[in-house]
Amino acid sequence: MNEDLHPSQTLPNSNKNTAAVQEQIVIPVLTEEQMLLDRKVLWKIDLLILPLCTLNYFFSAMDRSDIGNAKIAGFKKDNHLSATQFSTTVSLFYAGYIVCQPIGGLLIQFVEAFLLLGIANIAWGICTIMLLFSKGMVLPGILRVLIGATEGLTQINTVFLTMWYTKDEIAVRTGLWYSFGSLAAAFNGLIAWGIQHNIHSSIFKSWQLLFLIEGAFPITFAPFLIYFYPSSPANVKKFFTEEEKRLCISRSQRAGNTIGRAVNPREAFSVFYALETYGMFIAYFCVIWSSSGYGNFLPAIVKGLGFSAVKSQLLTVPICFLGFISVNFWCYISDRLQIRGPLIIGLAMVAMIGFTILTAISSAKGPRIFALCLISCSVQPLIPLALSFLFVNTAGLSRRALLIPIQNACGQVGGLAVSYTYVDGPRYLKGTIATILCLVLLMVMVGALDLYFLGQNRVKAASMGSRRWQEDHTKSFDELGTDHPDFFFTL
Repeated sequence: MNEDLHPSQTLPNSNKNTAAVQEQIVIPVLTEEQMLLDRKVLWKIDLLILPLCTLNYFFSAMDRSDIGNAKIAGFKKDNHLSATQFSTTVSLFYAGYIVCQPIGGLLIQFVEAFLLLGIANIAWGICTIMLLFSKGMVLPGILRVLIGATEGLTQINTVFLTMWYTKDEIAVRTGLWYSFGSLAAAFNGLIAWGIQHNIHSSIFKSWQLLFLIEGAFPITFAPFLIYFYPSSPANVKKFFTEEEKRLCISRSQRAGNTIGRAVNPREAFSVFYALETYGMFIAYFCVIWSSSGYGNFLPAIVKGLGFSAVKSQLLTVPICFLGFISVNFWCYISDRLQIRGPLIIGLAMVAMIGFTILTAISSAKGPRIFALCLISCSVQPLIPLALSFLFVNTAGLSRRALLIPIQNACGQVGGLAVSYTYVDGPRYLKGTIATILCLVLLMVMVGALDLYFLGQNRVKAASMGSRRWQEDHTKSFDELGTDHPDFFFTL
């Protein structure tokens, strides 16, 4: 036994079967010395895992949304696509993305995450490069499905983060990870502007060069991802000492996971008996609807204000960068205050103001640019806040491995549907009004979830010390999920 630990709080040995230990210790309590070392472990995790997750999402976000920049660079015109055909090409991404997210979540117990992520990066990079051979709608349509499928598999990153970070830390890390998606849109604008402004090739058109450059990024990144991305906390071998490995296991337990327990289908599918599951699904559908339509068509909206194609690409950069700053700020506030729902409601109200300005003002550049900045600052933080809202209100790896990908898939249904409302450019009035209605539904749903969570917490607090409470306290988070006595919902 480690002499620095209290007898009842021994950390599990990473080289032994830890399932039995979990039955005795649901949430390990650390000594002061362990807390100091745990902060060093957290710093190491932040330096190792977070950059890899962030870059993975950065490159996937670039290749997901670069089609909007390609449109301004001539992709739609050169391929003779109508507005509906282009929207269909955009939305076909979500066909593969929606299907493969739950598959990726369940594959995490059969395939090492680093291998799955590395192969997926190479695959969508190749598909992105192949877009430069587009002639018509068929090839880009097929490739967008394949890009969506391979990127959908990489969403296991969201499940993986919940194995390493506690509920007090997850929003900031989710925000940092996701905010690079906003930054990716800014980089897309910069790359597209640089190509159109500075490169005049006799072989490739501007949009072809865009796909070639952006497809090369994930292919180059994949070997680094495969080598440096660690295994799960219980199986990690590289970069951590034995004591640090034990603390990694402890962190995973404190995050509500059962060490040494594989994904259990019965426990995973039990999420469908919980009312909050459907509320989370609807809320995330509304969030992705609001962000996807705005994000995919931002270059076209800016161009519709009367700017040239080249200048439109450049003007998207500061708008997207505002979203990057806002995401990290509001996620930091969320972790500091340990609230999710009230922030989501407040930001949805701000986004509504932005979309209302776009609806009410038809042509004035200043107010419409202001509205786009307002939307970027409010819509972008909604995604990581909604994700962390689910993370902290779900217990056990089995439930998270299924629930997180399905929530993401439900959100992408919104991304798929919204593409068909943004067909009346340059104002895109139909899409804007539909988004306002989605934001209203989002506020209602999150408000209802918070009231439900508040009631459930009060019921659980009142049952403390009862015979049932004592019996349930010996069971694991994977067995009981959110019914575990030590689990309380976060508003």
